[in-house]
Amino acid sequence: MSYMMALTAVSTGLSVMSSLKKGGMEQTAYQMDAQQEELRLAQEKIIAQQRANDRIAELDVNQAVNEAYFAFLGRDVSDQSYKAFMKKNQETAFSDVKRSNYQSLLEQGQIRYARAQDLHRGKMAKEKSKVDAMNSLVTGLYNYNTISV
Repeated sequence: MSYMMALTAVSTGLSVMSSLKKGGMEQTAYQMDAQQEELRLAQEKIIAQQRANDRIAELDVNQAVNEAYFAFLGRDVSDQSYKAFMKKNQETAFSDVKRSNYQSLLEQGQIRYARAQDLHRGKMAKEKSKVDAMNSLVTGLYNYNTISV
């Protein structure tokens, strides 16, 4: 075996190996990105629950303040205007919570989609590396055959 043939064989082997390794590394990187998206998803769920809890707590505080203020003014809390006022405050708070929850669901959907994209990109990078490796092998075999003739 001549020096050029050996060099061609080694070069082909390195090219095939590096193509496969590159694909595996890219797939790993995309999988890590997908894991980050999973963490963001869990975090978004927690944040949504915290926003809802905060808004309900704010409603409770506001109702207590309003009740105290009405009492200070000497108004009866069984008064119809007071009840309507409190009902409107509750409706507003629950509407805020519902809107916040819908917003969170949309954000969670986007995060899930981003995660799926990352996993797909990783899979495609791995597949591309296999094609690149096969291309390097075929090119190397052609060059080896050309040299050996």
